[in-house]
Amino acid sequence: MAPTRKTRSRTAPTCRARLHGCGPATTQASASALTTAAPETASEPAEAAECPANGAGLEPAPGTPEALALLAELGIAPRAASGEPLGPDDERFSPVALGHLTHRLVEVKRMLEQLGLEQKELQETLRLAHLRGDLLHLQRPSEEGGGYQLPEGPVLNRRQGRKQWRYSPVCSELEAQLKARQTYEQATGDAHWSYGAAFWEVRFTQA
Repeated sequence: MAPTRKTRSRTAPTCRARLHGCGPATTQASASALTTAAPETASEPAEAAECPANGAGLEPAPGTPEALALLAELGIAPRAASGEPLGPDDERFSPVALGHLTHRLVEVKRMLEQLGLEQKELQETLRLAHLRGDLLHLQRPSEEGGGYQLPEGPVLNRRQGRKQWRYSPVCSELEAQLKARQTYEQATGDAHWSYGAAFWEVRFTQA
């Protein structure tokens, strides 16, 4: 008897090929492909060489060898021991400088929130003035049309908003089944994830 060859499942390419089809004839096939692909994919072992380990990209903890290696790559000396004088390049990490940085970060956060609200109010008032025709009497029309040439030099153009797509129930059904498939792969370990870049979050607590 000839040895049986083990072949890899072709479920994923089939799903992609069917998803690109159009018309009601392919809708049922696409839906069934997404719902029945789970058991076949679960039996296939994950390929560690092709997929990164879960949790890749996590920022190292302070003082660890990984953190020191990262600082060395950036040309930054590690933190000086207690009582040792700071070097010329360490002044930006002094207690005074860091206190100023954290204070300024909070200030910038508050300013951005206030500027965002002010920008919305300004745009809304200008929109109403545009609809009333007040800007036509106060400002010269721009060369591109649909806007106004301000005295200071900038051009204030009125642009249409971005397209807001509304899809058929067929697309909604396929999207729901795709999300179910993604949830399934997350639960079984077939999907892999990594961390994005770390960032600072400023939150204001109520006293």
